Amino acid sequence: MLALGLFNRPGTWQPHRGVAAWGLHTLVAYDIIASPRFNRLVLITDVPHNVAPYLLPRRDGGSSLPGLRLEEFRGRRTYVARHLPTGAQLVITGNPSGTWGGKPRPSPRWDFYPVDRPCTEAEGAQLEEVPAMSEDVERLLAGLTCRIAAQDAEGGWAIGNWFSDPLTRPGRPSDRGEDRYEKQLQGYGHRWTFQWNGFPYVEDVAASLTTSPVGVFGAIAHDAGDHVDVRLGDATLRLYGRRAPAQQESGVIR
Repeated sequence: MLALGLFNRPGTWQPHRGVAAWGLHTLVAYDIIASPRFNRLVLITDVPHNVAPYLLPRRDGGSSLPGLRLEEFRGRRTYVARHLPTGAQLVITGNPSGTWGGKPRPSPRWDFYPVDRPCTEAEGAQLEEVPAMSEDVERLLAGLTCRIAAQDAEGGWAIGNWFSDPLTRPGRPSDRGEDRYEKQLQGYGHRWTFQWNGFPYVEDVAASLTTSPVGVFGAIAHDAGDHVDVRLGDATLRLYGRRAPAQQESGVIR
């Protein structure tokens, strides 16, 4: 679900209107490390107080992940939230270690919905608009989200939080138009398509999902020329993006 919000941005393309309206696409402009754990996703960022308002629903509206609620605030930089529809925990922390401790403290934001506030009628309508997807597609989309800051230790590829190339390769996208932020992730069941402008390169995204040891177990990639298919079981995620300036060994099957 988080992937649907992050990777759909309104523009000249027509992404799924419901999830694009969540407004989460702005989060890819921040430096965020996603740390997936069992029934919990930890987002590590140096600006947790900026990131949290994009995700947590509040009384005055704005962007949010439908059904997310503030469970507690710990220390000075950690928001612990619970996603009511799935029961999963989402943690936003400014601690580089990705850990937190101490007793709960009053939140610096009084307007976030607390965990005892049920889903609103508007949130229920938003959740009903989420397309059905197979279990293998869920794994691939979760993989996209959890690898937003992934980088090959040998310098072959990097995701760069979807806005810059940490490898500073020559010929990288340099246009400054708003369309460089456009993203469209859509599909149904076991077939989905993701297209975007700007960074990262399509080979890099495919490599992050398929290259050992960071890739999704069992996922393979096939380069079809104008797109790259990432397959897992009977699921296919078709990727359309810019090509790297020079072909590199990225784990993509050619």
